[in-house]
Amino acid sequence: MKQFLIFIVLLFISFQGLKAQQPLPRGAMSYTIMTKPNNIVYNDSIFKGSTQFKQLFYRTKNPEIIDSYLKHQRNKITGQIFGFAGAITLLVGVNNLSGSNKGMGWTLIGSGFLASIAGGYFNLLSQNHLLTAVDLFNQQHKKSTVSLGLGKQSAGLVYQF
Repeated sequence: MKQFLIFIVLLFISFQGLKAQQPLPRGAMSYTIMTKPNNIVYNDSIFKGSTQFKQLFYRTKNPEIIDSYLKHQRNKITGQIFGFAGAITLLVGVNNLSGSNKGMGWTLIGSGFLASIAGGYFNLLSQNHLLTAVDLFNQQHKKSTVSLGLGKQSAGLVYQF
């Protein structure tokens, strides 16, 4: 019982830093990581898809940002191709298991599984490159902001640079 209680306490302590929502800072570009579609929030606008990302990143004329975006596109397409090929190969392998050629079926299942894993890896790489492009964009367009906060009995001025 003591060990279970210690486990529960350690579990609660480990989840203290987690947040349910991603913060969206004012004046900065934010990349919300989702499986489909990838979203970028910038200046109270939501950008979805490669055509909108292209317009947003090519406007900067920064070769590093454009290169990160292009790497994102290449890895995303490669990941989708590997994932699709892996799923088809896996299905064909399962179909071959019911026939007389069980060795070929297991080989196709294994290769389909590996192709699916490779597709997931390339998709993760693509998200990392898009996050890099967003970070570079925020570094290039970093602005100072002044905010005024009003309370019941006080007022405050915040200057962020």
